[in-house]
Amino acid sequence: MSTRRNRYGAAADRTKKVPKAPDASTARVRTEPIRVTLDLKPKQHAELKRWCNGAAVDTGLPEVALAPVLRILGELLTDPKDTSVAERVKEILTERAEQF
Repeated sequence: MSTRRNRYGAAADRTKKVPKAPDASTARVRTEPIRVTLDLKPKQHAELKRWCNGAAVDTGLPEVALAPVLRILGELLTDPKDTSVAERVKEILTERAEQF
């Protein structure tokens, strides 16, 4: 029992010693990719996979995977030179606000 109490006590002591925030000049920049998960309805997933398969045929590529397509969509959404996709997505978000 005392061993458990000592471990918890030690953990509590460690949390009291909060380190200072790093200086912006020495802060590390994250370089590893960040995983994002997305739940799709089966129908949405099937339609996206169908689109990917059609894109593979249209482009002559052996396969078009869903992940690179979603990455490209993310790039299009954040493109400061062409905001048309981002504006269209905002319009749809506003229209469907009750669904979210």
